[in-house]
Amino acid sequence: MTPSVLRIVASVAYVLILPAWAKAHDIRQHEVKFSCEVANLAGELTLPAHQHDREGDASTEKSACVVIVGGTLSHTRDGGLIREGVPPRDALKRLALHLANRGYASLRYDKVGFGDSKPSPKWQGTYRHESHAVTAAVAYVRELQEFDHVVVLGESAGAYLACLAAEDGLNADAYVFLGGHCGSGQDIYEYNFARLARLADTDAVWRSLAGEHLRFELALGRTYEAMFAAAARGDSEFMVVDGDFQRQVPLARRQEELQFPPDKMFRFIQKPALALSGEYDLNVPPDHGAKIVQAIRSAGNHSCTCVLIPQADHNFQISPDEETQRLRERYTFESFRRAYAPQLYEELGRWLDATLGYAASGTLPKKVKPESLPVRATDHSEQEPKTENTPARLHLAPGVQVVEDVADTAQTASVATLEGAIGPLLLGENCQSHFIDMPAGMYCEEHPHASESIIYTVRGTWVLCSKGRRKVMKPGSLFHFAPNTPTGYETPFDEDALILIFKGQRLTASEAEFMAYLRGLAQRLEQEHKAGVPYRLTDLPKDHPALQFAHEALRQAKGE
Repeated sequence: MTPSVLRIVASVAYVLILPAWAKAHDIRQHEVKFSCEVANLAGELTLPAHQHDREGDASTEKSACVVIVGGTLSHTRDGGLIREGVPPRDALKRLALHLANRGYASLRYDKVGFGDSKPSPKWQGTYRHESHAVTAAVAYVRELQEFDHVVVLGESAGAYLACLAAEDGLNADAYVFLGGHCGSGQDIYEYNFARLARLADTDAVWRSLAGEHLRFELALGRTYEAMFAAAARGDSEFMVVDGDFQRQVPLARRQEELQFPPDKMFRFIQKPALALSGEYDLNVPPDHGAKIVQAIRSAGNHSCTCVLIPQADHNFQISPDEETQRLRERYTFESFRRAYAPQLYEELGRWLDATLGYAASGTLPKKVKPESLPVRATDHSEQEPKTENTPARLHLAPGVQVVEDVADTAQTASVATLEGAIGPLLLGENCQSHFIDMPAGMYCEEHPHASESIIYTVRGTWVLCSKGRRKVMKPGSLFHFAPNTPTGYETPFDEDALILIFKGQRLTASEAEFMAYLRGLAQRLEQEHKAGVPYRLTDLPKDHPALQFAHEALRQAKGE
């Protein structure tokens, strides 16, 4: 059920100490209050200069607000963890200030039960009730009528809350996930607490550390499987017992994780999404950003990507290279004292700019206005040499262009991507063509295109896939796909495959524009591959259908 939202009681200027660069950019923060049926919430609206002074050309100003949803480590609006002996943490406040410096407003709030956010009598402390707070925050921003776009940013478990809210019909324009978990509830306990138990069971130093400072976490690592079994039985509580330690814990959230598995909930994200992960994340496996992308794409939304931030931990703070030190800092929270990775803010800002239309996007327009081609070769044929953006072409006569050999790399321009070398061939008034030279061993999962294509195989043997159905394509093969029809491309044979793509409409104004798009595509694919998205057949598990089909196709080709 979507919670009803009550109008803000007041927005009062909130005085706080800002860093020098924030003051230089005239960033302001305002305390706000909003409500839903299960809680009364309090937080801060952070505004960049143009949003609060209203000077300048309004048509060029960004008008977007990012609703920041804290995770397990963020009890307060700033990202503080309320726990004795834990160093201060202000990850969400930093994020809000960096967003404002980039020109984006943001709203962040105290979790229910912390700071000034108070539960109502209906509050049950479940994930679902927390997700109602997310919906209320977005509705509050919408009611301000100052923002054209509202983005939901879920930190860690905040990603799960965003997905639950999306299932309930959350009205967001885009999503960002920072260290989001894309697995079962049991998986996260295994990764965090069972690992600690194994360390304590095999190392005296860790046994001493866990026994003195992490007794509950150690007990969870040894009993979490029994706890989830109790949740599956429908028990409301579970007694965590480990030696002389015992603590009663509620099971409502564990039951939600069983009923609504976190990895399955990403199917409700049907708007553009970015998943960011830290290379040294010891709270959520670093490859879960890639898993988020795969989960969203499997539900039909291919407007998503992921980036792995080098050397960053779960909080996107720079982590030491030595694993033992990383583990110690993770469990003692000393990692909170580390510097934050600047690449996080740069990747986030760049993606927001492109996705919300404040910078050139990484996608081609659906169609450009047809335009007449320049008249050439009126008196005699003209040879156009190869450039960095165009192939060598012969203008035989007015209105006639010739590419002598599309397979000759000396005559064509291209950009190397994980999907192959891609380059333009011909632009017409209402049509265009380009090529892809797919390398052996490539895997490109099914994905849709907004415009239809006819594709011809020039050389090589490869595999076409759609809806999991596969077909071997050979030189001379021709196929068509309709708009928004997912198709996948695999080259499991020991040869590259060259294909020609023909579009019955003009998608780019120039070859230079197309090449710029390809360079952005190449960068995005590399980032996704580093984060764990498969682009090679060797990236796939051995039982993947693509490998099974390839094995059978090779066997048949050999006549076995």
